[in-house]
Amino acid sequence: MTPIIGMLGEVDAAKSSIVQTAYLQSIENAGGTPILLPYVAGEGHIARFAAICDGFVFTGGADVDPKRYGEEAKETCGGIDYLRDDLEFRVFAEALKTGKPILAICRGIQLVNVALGGTLYQDLPTERPTEIFHRQKEEKFSPSHRVFIKENTPLHTLMGADSMQANSFHHQAIKALAPGLEIMAAAEDGTIEAVYGRETPYLRGYQWHPERLAAKDEKNRLIFEDFVRSCGE
Repeated sequence: MTPIIGMLGEVDAAKSSIVQTAYLQSIENAGGTPILLPYVAGEGHIARFAAICDGFVFTGGADVDPKRYGEEAKETCGGIDYLRDDLEFRVFAEALKTGKPILAICRGIQLVNVALGGTLYQDLPTERPTEIFHRQKEEKFSPSHRVFIKENTPLHTLMGADSMQANSFHHQAIKALAPGLEIMAAAEDGTIEAVYGRETPYLRGYQWHPERLAAKDEKNRLIFEDFVRSCGE
């Protein structure tokens, strides 16, 4: 039986939930069964999600509310999805209790960092300008820069390499790393691109969008295969 993967997606003002196809295909191709976890308010439902699913994917999207890490939103902060924040912070807390695998992508890595006590750059171009354009001009299914992988990390073990290709569609990033997280990879300008949970069975976060590269790039495909395999163990 294939592992059931709970997918956290975008939530609009009408409380409608969607997940982009690339995420679903990447999980399915890796051997998992993706299901969309919709917005619900009741805590009992959140606990039920955690019981049903074998793993969880937190996907990309709107900015996390800066109040979650003790700041007021700046003019350069993007749109905030309060319903999504409400759902995802509660699901993450419940999922963490279960010890089930968690994969966090783009907004997802930012949410995980904030949930565990870290902070974010609200806008990289104005707060930490560098030579790398983190909102790439290239087509979204193409890589735009490399990330450099730290030795003695799960990502280095998985890839067997010191670097890999990534794409880039974000204007926020990890500022202060949360306690309990360790860096797995960074861009050439030092922007944190991947983290893992030091004390958790399987918690991985990626700032780029591997789901958009997985169909053509083996290393990005391995991210999903490793995650789904862990969900099935």
